[in-house]
Order: sequence, then C-alpha cells, then structure tokens
Amino acid sequence: MSTNNSNLLNGFNPTHVERENYKGNSILKDSVDSVDPEIYALLKKEKERQKLGIHLIASENFTSKAVSETVGSCLTNKYSEGYPGVRYYGGNEYIDQVENICRKRALQLFGLNSEKWGVNVQALSGSPANFAVYTAIVEPHGRLMGLELTDGGHLTHGFCNFFIFESMPYRVNPNTGLIDYDLLEQNALLFRPKLIIA
Repeated sequence: MSTNNSNLLNGFNPTHVERENYKGNSILKDSVDSVDPEIYALLKKEKERQKLGIHLIASENFTSKAVSETVGSCLTNKYSEGYPGVRYYGGNEYIDQVENICRKRALQLFGLNSEKWGVNVQALSGSPANFAVYTAIVEPHGRLMGLELTDGGHLTHGFCNFFIFESMPYRVNPNTGLIDYDLLEQNALLFRPKLIIA
C-alpha cells in the first residue's frame, strides 16, 4: 500500500480490523435523520406539504406505504440494463423475477393474452411512456391532437413530437376553463388525427 493510500484511509488496514467494527460502515446502517439531519428535516417538510396540499398533477399521486418501501428498497441498488434473461450485467436473477411479475400483472390488468401481447414496464418517466404509446398507435408523420401546454397539456402532447408527428393542439375556453367539445370535434373532423390525447 502506498503512502498516499495510507493517508487517505487514515491508517485503516482492512486486514487487521473487522469490517463490522469500522466506524465508516455505520453510514450504511444509520437512517437519514442521523446521517444528514438537514436533508431529513426537508424530507419531513415535503411529506407534510404533500399531505396537506391538493395536487392536481396525476404523476404526483400520493403513493402507498408499500410503494414507498419498494422504491426505497435494495432494488434501487441494482443496475439492470436490458430485458429479463438477456441483461448486460449479471446478478439480475431477482430483478428479472420482479420485472416479469410486473409484466404479467400489466397484461392481466388490461385483460391481454401474453401469447399475443408483450409489455415493457421499464419506462423511465411519463415522457418516454407517452412516446411509446404514440409510436404504437400513430405511424411516423401521422397526426395527433393534445391539450395545449399552456392549458394544462403535457410537453409530449405536441411540441416535442413535431419532428415525428403532425400535431394540432386543442384548448380550454378562457371564460369557462372547460374544453369546448363541439369545437374540438369540428377541429378533429378537419385535421383527422389518428390519436386524440385526453
């Protein structure tokens, strides 16, 4: 071991000290309130904000304890690029089982036959999930309509897709704050989209 490495480890020699007794190991066992009280305080404030507020963004739905436990579990430690059975890295035997259960349940949810349908449950966020649906339904340069971004729509409902799809927005009535479905129908009959995003 070089002098520089010895200085970095402050004299720690793993061959002479049991790993469990090394004080640096406690960071792997301690909860966030003892490791980082400042971040813990902010986590508590955010939890209260979510509990006490009214949130109208669907993707900010309040998760159950079971979901929070799973997202904060050891599954988050594993890098699992690829698909079950053909990953780029080893050690995915349990990740594969979890993903296959999710895929099976997604098909059951929509009453789909696994012999005819497949499902990808790896979507990173709403944007790639939306894009996967669009490309499954609308061919390149096909047409779609979605709510205008400034009226409550999503980025993927129009602007971000204009390189691949032709997009026409629809809007809410500024006086009522509601969608004018008669106007939407007129525009849809003229534009003839393959997909209207609600």
